[in-house]
Amino acid sequence: MNSLFRIADHPPRSAFPSGAEDLAVALLKSELVAFALIDSGTIVTASSALREMLSGSAPYPSLDGRNLLSLVRDIDRPGVAEFCHNTLREGARAEIRCHLVRTAASPLAVVLTAAPVPLEGVHQLLITFSDVSRWVSEVQAGERSMTFAAYDRATGFPTRSLLLDRAQIALAAARRYRRRAALLRMELDRLKPLLQSLSVEAADEVQSTLAETLRNCVRDCDTNARIDASEFVVLLPEIGKREDAAITAARVVQSIEALFAHNEPRFRVSAHIGVAVYPTDGTAVERLLESAEAAMRRAQGIVDGGFVLADATSSELTALKPLEFEPAYRVGIPEIDAEHRDLVARLNALIDDLAGGTNPKTLEYDVRAVIELLRAHLATEDSLLGRSSLDGSGEARMRNLRFLEELHCILLHVNSQSIALAIRHLYDWMVPHLLPPEKKLVS
Repeated sequence: MNSLFRIADHPPRSAFPSGAEDLAVALLKSELVAFALIDSGTIVTASSALREMLSGSAPYPSLDGRNLLSLVRDIDRPGVAEFCHNTLREGARAEIRCHLVRTAASPLAVVLTAAPVPLEGVHQLLITFSDVSRWVSEVQAGERSMTFAAYDRATGFPTRSLLLDRAQIALAAARRYRRRAALLRMELDRLKPLLQSLSVEAADEVQSTLAETLRNCVRDCDTNARIDASEFVVLLPEIGKREDAAITAARVVQSIEALFAHNEPRFRVSAHIGVAVYPTDGTAVERLLESAEAAMRRAQGIVDGGFVLADATSSELTALKPLEFEPAYRVGIPEIDAEHRDLVARLNALIDDLAGGTNPKTLEYDVRAVIELLRAHLATEDSLLGRSSLDGSGEARMRNLRFLEELHCILLHVNSQSIALAIRHLYDWMVPHLLPPEKKLVS
């Protein structure tokens, strides 16, 4: 304590900052406070501490004259731009959490604290940058209050860290109950340039509409996550059949195509999706993500969007045995029984052609012919079988319509995988349809 008092007794030295301007110069030279003065989005001046914070392994020689948003990770830019605009407009101190892009290093989690410069006629912001990367990692490991790190601001979707946590839980449940789960990894082509071409408000509206579109493609129990500016993941914690995951992928591709259909070509966003199924394509989360990413890279070769199944799941689709029309399948109405027999024969022909390596375009023609027969058959059943709200006929018709819509989605982008998927989906639907317990004869 005595030493403190002795230091305090000394008169101030002339070199010590004695006014606001001297203090500003001292802060600029110091390595204690990372801050910058911003005018119309451009850095007027920045402290050496900020350059050090951004340096990674190679230093920033100067930040003066750079745009503030060029220091911010792509996915955080719309939020930071809006934050600066609101802080100037409201004239009050504010904070936001985001990530800075560093030279040859991973993005750095920071808190930006901004306040308008209190001078008449000046529209500038003074922003300090606080490194919270260590705190973020500690909170993610042990607490759930760090919502800014767990959810994407623009869409409200979980980020990678929360996705991995939910996927671990989903796979543990799938393992215990011996059921399938799936991951869809998706790249939205042209999304980034579209967002960069828009104002902050318009970009937010596009991302909000996109999020709502993706939510409408999945169930309430599924998870949409955003892991990069234009990359998303869909977690399906429980699926009945392999093709259920691919049908969801097909639905997403179709919905994204419809959402941006009226944009000019350079801003027409399309979805390329890789589908990985547990346990076929991997039993660990990271392995499933890798399998889905590899499939997604192959899907990027499809013009205007599409999906590709991971290798192991794709090979399983062709493991089909011909069906036998058993006596138990007879309904007792000659017309319906004849149509059932014809559908089984057509399906078996498709299975043989698929195994024989028939050209996908030829198979597509044959599959669509079977679908048209199926539509006519369902109309025949509606006219000849009883309709009652008590026997489940209404629910059966809704299932049939949903099945036809799923086949339509699958065949939007034709390739060898989509044809195999459509035939597999027909195969899995056929046997339950041949002997549905809810059908009643008209008395």
